[in-house]
Amino acid sequence: MKTLLAFLMLCNFTINLSSQSATIEGLLYNENSEPVDFANIILYTAQDTTLTKVEYTNADGIFVFTEVPANDYFITFNYVGYENFSSEIFAVGSGESKKFEKFSFKSPANELSEVTVTAKRPLLELKPDKVVMNVSGSISASGEDAFSLLRKAPGVVIDNNDQINLLGKSGVQIYIDGKPSPLTGSDLATYLRTISSDQIDCIEIITNPSAKYDAEGSAGIINIKFLKNKNHGANGSLSASYAQGVLNRSNINFNGNYRDEKFYAYTNVGIYQGQNFNVNNFYRQQSGLLIDQRNRGQGNWQGLNSKIGLDYFVHKNHTLGVQFNYSPGYGQWNQAGDARISQQNALQIDSILVSESHSDWDNTDWSTNFNYKYEDDKDRMLNVDLDYSQYGNMNLEDQPNYYFDRDSLTITSQRIFHTQAPTDISLASAKIDYEQNFMDGKLGLGGKYTSVGTDNIFNFSEEFDGEMILDPERSNQFEYLENVLAGYVNYSRKIDALSIQLGMRMEATNSLGRLTAMMESDNQEVSRSYVDWFPNVGLSYQMNEKNGFNFSYSRRLNRPSYQDLNPFTSRLDELTFEQGNPFLNPEYSSNFQLSHTWNYTINTSLGYTHTKDLIARIIDQKNEKETFISWLNLEDQKTYSISINSPIPIKNWWSTYTSITGTRTSNVANFGDGNKIDLTVNNFSVYNQHSFNLPQGYSFEISGWYMSPSIWEGNVKMNQMYSFDCGIQKAFLENRLKVKLGLSDIFGTNRWSGESNFGGVNLMLDGYGDNRRVKINVSYNFGNDAVKSRKRNTGLEEEKGRIKSDN
Repeated sequence: MKTLLAFLMLCNFTINLSSQSATIEGLLYNENSEPVDFANIILYTAQDTTLTKVEYTNADGIFVFTEVPANDYFITFNYVGYENFSSEIFAVGSGESKKFEKFSFKSPANELSEVTVTAKRPLLELKPDKVVMNVSGSISASGEDAFSLLRKAPGVVIDNNDQINLLGKSGVQIYIDGKPSPLTGSDLATYLRTISSDQIDCIEIITNPSAKYDAEGSAGIINIKFLKNKNHGANGSLSASYAQGVLNRSNINFNGNYRDEKFYAYTNVGIYQGQNFNVNNFYRQQSGLLIDQRNRGQGNWQGLNSKIGLDYFVHKNHTLGVQFNYSPGYGQWNQAGDARISQQNALQIDSILVSESHSDWDNTDWSTNFNYKYEDDKDRMLNVDLDYSQYGNMNLEDQPNYYFDRDSLTITSQRIFHTQAPTDISLASAKIDYEQNFMDGKLGLGGKYTSVGTDNIFNFSEEFDGEMILDPERSNQFEYLENVLAGYVNYSRKIDALSIQLGMRMEATNSLGRLTAMMESDNQEVSRSYVDWFPNVGLSYQMNEKNGFNFSYSRRLNRPSYQDLNPFTSRLDELTFEQGNPFLNPEYSSNFQLSHTWNYTINTSLGYTHTKDLIARIIDQKNEKETFISWLNLEDQKTYSISINSPIPIKNWWSTYTSITGTRTSNVANFGDGNKIDLTVNNFSVYNQHSFNLPQGYSFEISGWYMSPSIWEGNVKMNQMYSFDCGIQKAFLENRLKVKLGLSDIFGTNRWSGESNFGGVNLMLDGYGDNRRVKINVSYNFGNDAVKSRKRNTGLEEEKGRIKSDN
């Protein structure tokens, strides 16, 4: 299956490249014979004046239409301040390269009439500093959520533990509409699953961010952007989604916008509920024992995501804004499992551990942002953000553990645990950014101060004679304080066909972690103070109309999430648990990337990353029977990557997108006592999508992804995974009402398995979840379709992304 899937997708990729469609190129100038950049260039079929394609000119006034079928056409040119004009009708033959020497605008128009052009954006846009995957309008995304969509993004891989990797590297920083999510790990995955695809405009993948961005995120940044709008007036959208697998999930979302000369008000409200299950099987050999463990968990969740904001346009140069976000949620999780314990080489099992756990969790997350922005006609910009956020989580869990004899008839012993684990995190920041023209380029300066405080309490009780007794040896309080002062300078300039970007960022960090135990001898305190420098270099060269090159280098870091520093334990059963590490160090990475873009359609990228003190989960044993996962720093990781991304239309009614990423990852560590890691794995992943425009307003999409064997965290070798999705859409009421029907994981193949051998534990593991689902989505847009919003980023960009809990 692996070979067949890879062969089919590579064949499709080759067919796309060899398509015998034509190319149309030209130059656009103004009345002074100067190139016009970012003008709209619209290609129409001459016979019936249907819109064929929309492009825009680059900085040199060049536009290119690729993969154009043989036909008769004319081109319309549209740019603010000039009257629109059209070319003469011309013919294009199969495989022809049509070149026009020059088109020119006349003098600027005194009066402009409004022209509206509607076109479908390509799934993938390749830009100098990032790759953009356009989600809005995608059919197979119907009924999907933000987390599921990430798997389709180029270079992105999601492992069995819901960890997001980019180009083979962990440490990805997630932004939500220019701001961070307040969560990581399983909580981040849960939150992203509550964001409907109808709310998402696009996903930006930034592998080497500039010095303006916080240094957090060693693998880069993924920014999930919500839909925006464009002119004065009011509009809104209402959507509902329902998905049914073994269990169901649904959501209802409302977006509203209003703008006039002085105010812009906006809101986004989403109500969600869902259910999920997972199956996890572990077969391990340790200390002469065999433990065959099988677990099934099932839970439910419901909650609200809401955002409301107001911008006040004080003057044409001055804008004040305020934004408030509130996201409460709660749910339950029930876990049932049994572990069959025997001696190695024995014919019979010795005992059976049966565990049943029930947990209730309740999250509350709110944040507020105050913003001031100044912009003038001399390209000077000043932006100030003040942010404050609080995150609270309460987790209550009961976990009985019963030991039976080999016949499962008699309870030989039992242990019943109860845990109470409240977590409170507060984050505050002040940020200032300034930009102006300088020496024929753009100079940027800025600074930021961030203060974070976390308070975690862990009360562990065990039942004796029917009464829960607090265990002072396992109960404690963990507090973490962190202050970061940062400053940066960034300079960019274009010299003919060469664009240069240089930056340097400084971050001074002071942190204190304090573990206060009921047993004073167990108290711990970890204090750190360090200053880091993060250089950034970006070069972009447009060799000719068809070939462009980019090179980038950046040094970045990845701080431990606040909960990964927390030494509390989270148990699957008495013999299996996870525990944080207060002694984790930040990881540092040096990232190099060279990319080439051909004909504005095919992007090839080569990358190399060297990471020191990699933060990774390691599976180890505590004693003869107990196995645990803990966070440790690996000495060294080297990652080599190559990726090819290509959105190519084959016919007017058929377009494709293919993404292929290959990585070679080497992890090296020596923890003493013979516990070493020296693991190298070659991996590749493929994503392929086909979109078809069918008669009578129907559209259809089919897609699939494949991931070859890979490394999970520090020392787990994972086997291959793959899946296929499809969807169909029908639009009504002049495209205001859309109905989408989709099917995910068509063949039920989205399952994971792997093995690990470390610290005396030889482990084989596998599992799956509720991935095969039928989805239906209905959305309706009303009001003015072009209400322009102001792009808002806040100051809490990497700090909130480090919040994590164990739900």
